[in-house]
Amino acid sequence: MRKVLVLLITLFVGAGFSQSRPVAATPPSQARLSTVAMIDLPGRPGFDSVAIANNLVVIAHTGANTVDVFDPQKRRMVAQITNIAQPRGIAVDAKNSRFFVACANSTINVVSSQDWQVKDTFSVDGSPDVIALSPDGLRLYIGDKMNSSVSAVDTSLRKTIATAQLDGRPEAIAVGDGNLAYVSVQDAAEVASIDPQMKVVGQFKLQASQPTALVFDPGAHRLYVAVRGAVLALDAANGAEVSRVAAPRGVSSLDFDPVSRMLFAAGGGSVASFSANGGVLRAVDELPADVKGHSLVFDASRGLLFLPGGREGRSKMLIVRDISGGAAPSAAPAEASLHK
Repeated sequence: MRKVLVLLITLFVGAGFSQSRPVAATPPSQARLSTVAMIDLPGRPGFDSVAIANNLVVIAHTGANTVDVFDPQKRRMVAQITNIAQPRGIAVDAKNSRFFVACANSTINVVSSQDWQVKDTFSVDGSPDVIALSPDGLRLYIGDKMNSSVSAVDTSLRKTIATAQLDGRPEAIAVGDGNLAYVSVQDAAEVASIDPQMKVVGQFKLQASQPTALVFDPGAHRLYVAVRGAVLALDAANGAEVSRVAAPRGVSSLDFDPVSRMLFAAGGGSVASFSANGGVLRAVDELPADVKGHSLVFDASRGLLFLPGGREGRSKMLIVRDISGGAAPSAAPAEASLHK
C-alpha cells in the first residue's frame, strides 16, 4: 500500500513539474539599455548640464569651473573652456554654431561650437541657473532659483525683455509651440506656462510632488515632467495628466528623442527609458548607473546616452547604448582612461 502511495505522489509531482515547465521557459523581455564604457575625466566631480553641440558632448563641469568638450568617437576630451565661474545651464543654438552657458557670477557666456572659444559675455540680473533657447534662437529664457523667476533675454541685443515671477523655484524650462515657455516649479508642485509677453498664463497643478526635469514633445503636444517616483505626461494645452509611469526616485534629468519617441531619464542611481508612442508613457528599461550623476543627454546620431558624474572621488563619463534602435554594441573596453 505504501509503495502504491509513493508511486502516486511521484507521478503527481512529476506531472505538475512538467506542466509548469513551459511557463518557466518563457524568456524575459530583452533589455534595451546597455553600458558601453566608463571614461575617466579630469578634475574633481561636480557636474551640471550636458548637451550635444556640433556632434560633440559639452559638459558644465561645475567642480572644475570649466566647460568640457568630449568627443564620443575618440572617447576623450578634445577641448576645455577654462575660467567659467561654476557653469550651470547650457542651451545650444545649432543654427548659429554656438551655445550659451549660465554662470554663478550673474553672467552668460556665448561659446562657439566651431573653435570652442568664448565669443561674448553679458551680465544678467540675479543668479542664472536653468536656461532654454527659443527655436529661432532669438530669445534665451533664464531661470533664477534664488529669486523664483524666469527672464527672457534678446540674444541679439543681450538685453532682458521682461521677467515673470513664479510661486517657487524654477527647476527646468521647456519651450513649446508659439514661443510658450513651460517651467517646472518644485515648491508649488506645478508647471507654469508663460506667454511671449512673459505673463504667466497657466499654472498646471500636479497630482504629485517635487517636479524637476521637463521636456516638450512637439509631435504629441505633450509635456513630460519628472516628479517624485514617477514621470507624468501632460497635455501641453491645459495641463491635464494623460498618463504616468513609475520611475526611480530622484530623477532630475530628462531627454526626448522625437524620431524614436523614446524618453530617457537619469537620477536616483539609474538610467531609465520610456516609450512615448501616442504621447502615452510606458516603461521600457532601467539600468543601474555606476556613477553619481544627475544630468544626461541622448545623442540620436549614435544612439548613445552620456551621463557625467563621480565615482570613488573621481570624475567619470558613463556611456550607455539604447539598443532598441538596433545599433550594434561597441567593441571598446568597458572602462578606459582619459589622458590630457
